[in-house]
Amino acid sequence: MRAWSDSPFEAVTPLREVAARGTVIAAENGESEIVYECADHPGWLVKLYRPGRPAEAAGVLERLIALPAGMPAADRALVDRSVCWPVTRVVDGARTAGVVIARAPAEFSVPMRMISGSTTVRLLEVDHLVQSDPAFFARRGWEAPGPAERLSVARNLAAVGALLERHDVVYGDWSYANAFWTRRSGRVFVIDVDSCGLSDRPWVESKMWDDPRVAPGDRLTVRTDRYKLAVLILRCLTGVRGPDPEAAHAALPPAVRDGPLGRALHRSLTVRDGPLGRALHRSLTGSDPALRPPVADLLPLLEAAHPDQFVRVPAPRPPHSPVTGTSRERATPPEHRPPPPEHRTAPPIGGAFRPERLLPVVIVACLAVLVLLAGAGLVASLFA
Repeated sequence: MRAWSDSPFEAVTPLREVAARGTVIAAENGESEIVYECADHPGWLVKLYRPGRPAEAAGVLERLIALPAGMPAADRALVDRSVCWPVTRVVDGARTAGVVIARAPAEFSVPMRMISGSTTVRLLEVDHLVQSDPAFFARRGWEAPGPAERLSVARNLAAVGALLERHDVVYGDWSYANAFWTRRSGRVFVIDVDSCGLSDRPWVESKMWDDPRVAPGDRLTVRTDRYKLAVLILRCLTGVRGPDPEAAHAALPPAVRDGPLGRALHRSLTVRDGPLGRALHRSLTGSDPALRPPVADLLPLLEAAHPDQFVRVPAPRPPHSPVTGTSRERATPPEHRPPPPEHRTAPPIGGAFRPERLLPVVIVACLAVLVLLAGAGLVASLFA
């Protein structure tokens, strides 16, 4: 595993020294033109930027690269373990051409079954965790993640978020694709840190993640990160996607939703528009993003939580439902089943009344009436 602390590079590296390309990881992706493994330095990736990057970015990147050197040892260890931190600025003459970062460790890659039946290896993104349909995992040959894995990922993301906030680093782009995770342990590896800001950063569009309290084009701050990270944590815990983060919050088990963790996460959100929503929002946050709890306050609440709190207990079924009844009940369609004994009407004394026994009597009575009417007509004709 490569990490910031064992980087073989100086703070600035000429492009020619890392130009030899090994495996190409990505091309024309986001702000990067290409990402490739440096042939002369295995395990290190060279990320070359598209032209037109803001001029301010070079100075910020330089400060970001140096930042872990001044961190406490525990923070620096977390950077090495969980963050793809930039290690050198790649320059082409006077221009900042790119950056060198560590390749994600192999443990973040898993075999995945394809539709064709073949198997490939894929990095396990948080996108793969924020799913609630068991069939999604079954189709890929994966075991569905349990509460322990979800909680571990949420804790580790919050730990990285708290680290960044402590050092006034604005991530700005928390989303499904910007972090990897491992099965069982729930370790995380946060990427794209080279585009972070210090104190603030330019606005970045991120559909379904944008802070409703930030207008497009405004600078992003740690308060924006508090919103986006809370949304990501809720989605990791519940698997619920979609444009409304309130839906993910509502999917928490009631004891968690109404407890300290659920309340803290909800204070990080902005309630939907409308009179009721605005009234509720005023009661929670006063509509002020400054009142969102720091990530450092969320972290101990996540650490205190237990996976069992996130296990959903199925609602009890009626005793005579098609699933829990006897084998005879399961085999008989409900509309053909007799009512339970306590609901059957007791027959009257002398035997049950059976309407079909009256049919012959009714027929005979009708015939008799017809005969009488015919006789009356005959007599009337004789005396006419």
